[in-house]
Amino acid sequence: MNRSQFWAMARDLKEHPENLPKYRAIYRNVYPFSDGIFKMLMASEGKPERTIKFLNAMLGLTGNKAITKFTLGVQEQPGVMDNKTNIFDIYGYNQANEPVVIEVQQNFNTLFMDRLVYYTSRIVNNQVKKNKSYELPHIYVLSLLVDDQFPLEPDTYFHQCQVMRNRKYPFKKIDVFLVEMSKFFRMDDRLQEGNRREARDVSPRAEMLRLFRDVLEDKTIDEEKAGNLLDEDFAKDVSFVGYTDELLLLEVDNMTDMLYEKQGSYLQGKEEGLSQGRDEEKRELAKGFRDDGFPLEAIAKRTGLTPEEIQAL
Repeated sequence: MNRSQFWAMARDLKEHPENLPKYRAIYRNVYPFSDGIFKMLMASEGKPERTIKFLNAMLGLTGNKAITKFTLGVQEQPGVMDNKTNIFDIYGYNQANEPVVIEVQQNFNTLFMDRLVYYTSRIVNNQVKKNKSYELPHIYVLSLLVDDQFPLEPDTYFHQCQVMRNRKYPFKKIDVFLVEMSKFFRMDDRLQEGNRREARDVSPRAEMLRLFRDVLEDKTIDEEKAGNLLDEDFAKDVSFVGYTDELLLLEVDNMTDMLYEKQGSYLQGKEEGLSQGRDEEKRELAKGFRDDGFPLEAIAKRTGLTPEEIQAL
């Protein structure tokens, strides 16, 4: 099940929970990037090796830099005074007690980098205790971007961000990694269509993304492939049949509440970003919101495109 299919199902089940058996008959796999399901898949205390393999692949960590242990930490960091509270999707520590964070970003947001910097700064702030030195541990932040966040860079899906001095001397204790999944899938398709298989990305990160693409495209998950990349239980854990009605309906409630709460702010943020006149980005954003089921009239109002133009994208 992909994102658009999940949102369509979620909106329907929010009003008609009795329709859940219909979706069980249609879909083989769950949507792996909804908040609750992603946490169950990738942050299970009983399966730390899965999280470790996922992180090493996505962060490109090998040899003595590889994570060998992952311990879950407290996901919520309350705000002080009137500052916003941080609630991380997955927060933990590696064998060196270095913070490791995984965040899933469902939609493009003009303030995405602002939010990521704020989240990272809160992690940094919590590392230094009274009467201790300012020595920081290495901090890893991985953000999985379901939607394109940088549509004007069509050939770059993996981004590593660091604090730099004179643009060439990085402060190596803070690493932020951004992975645009939909963009990777399109790049992968272009290479295959052009018979350029020699240029195809065969890194562990790319193979991990292809495994999740199989889940999103509702394919039968190859247990051997899943076992090599994560573990053999992964194929069973993404199967729709493994989730109770109560759990799925609770996830629907949580995610639709988030969708309706943020719909206005997403569109408002896009309106501000689009005022710069970047037509190509405007079309990309309008298409993404259309595919996620936002009303054409609302998208048209914020982007300046007509409903007919949006439908034709």
